[in-house]
Amino acid sequence: MSSVIDAGPGRWVAAEMAEQPAVLAGIAGRRDVEIERIRAALPRDREELGGISLIARGSSDNVAVHARYLLELATGLPVSLVAPSLVTRYHRELRARNHLAVALSQSGRTPEIVTVAEHLASRGATVVAVTNHDDSPLAAASAVTLSVGTGSEIAVPATKTVTGQLALVTLLAEAVAPDGADMDRWTGGATAWNRLAEVVAGVLDDTAAVEDAAALARDHKVGIHLARGLTYAAALEGALKSKETTRRVHEGYSSADFLHGPLTVASPEVLVVAYGADGPVLGDVLDTASAASDLGSPVIAIGAPELLSGLPSAVGLPVAGGLGEALAVVPLVVRGQQLAVSTTLELGMDPDRPVGLNKVTATH
Repeated sequence: MSSVIDAGPGRWVAAEMAEQPAVLAGIAGRRDVEIERIRAALPRDREELGGISLIARGSSDNVAVHARYLLELATGLPVSLVAPSLVTRYHRELRARNHLAVALSQSGRTPEIVTVAEHLASRGATVVAVTNHDDSPLAAASAVTLSVGTGSEIAVPATKTVTGQLALVTLLAEAVAPDGADMDRWTGGATAWNRLAEVVAGVLDDTAAVEDAAALARDHKVGIHLARGLTYAAALEGALKSKETTRRVHEGYSSADFLHGPLTVASPEVLVVAYGADGPVLGDVLDTASAASDLGSPVIAIGAPELLSGLPSAVGLPVAGGLGEALAVVPLVVRGQQLAVSTTLELGMDPDRPVGLNKVTATH
């Protein structure tokens, strides 16, 4: 990031974004150890799992969406997102015997996430915490804690903890798969894991195109972020980052859902940000972004060369290849972070301290 960012507004988020290659390299380096720790806590026959549930809020909720796709791919079991209020406000007891419950919280201190994790553990679930703090209340409530392994974040927008969580839920899926090698098709295997930090470092170093994208985003008060499948979390997280830092309306959609009605909002006043990696749904994202472009929406295309070349009028933010979709979502998310931070600075605001937000939101 530029020296202007380092010296003034956005200096903390820029510094924390810059830590991401080291955080991801650390997770990749201990991948085998973490997988064995997870497997040791699960039932000996992983096919005995009765179900899988996810508990999260905020950016962690977007990571949970990625985890849902991966865990369903890994196990063939339907995976659900728990509604915390059913436990904390409606006081419904949930049946969780032989369940795997994955609780995601960067701080590990969000009261409702801790409460639901404790409840599910008491009802027979094996709880895995995915957090930045292995000494947190959430970690204490869990059978296994997967820690991002980085220092605390100071900037309000979560960056390094989000990409760290995305990597951790990916190795969690590898751990619960009856045959872990089955997941190599979607991650790219050991070669991709070893390349992940390098790809993210390359994205962080490539700031020239971000300036053009931020200038375009600055002039549009509404943004639609599109992706699908194993890249869907990038659209959700990109929209959230732009929304919370710019104070503008940004929404994330599956490219398929966007065609079921919301496409009608596409116009010259509505920016579209399309995220894609090489895989089964790349053509779907391209087709939907093209339909929005035909209705007048300017487009920012993030990711695979095929996406950028298929949208020749778009501002392109490339991401190097060599990663399976399950890991490619990480540099796509980093591109979304860059876009949000740079646009916020273009608007004369400080992305470190969005108005009205705190680092830890204590919902119950």
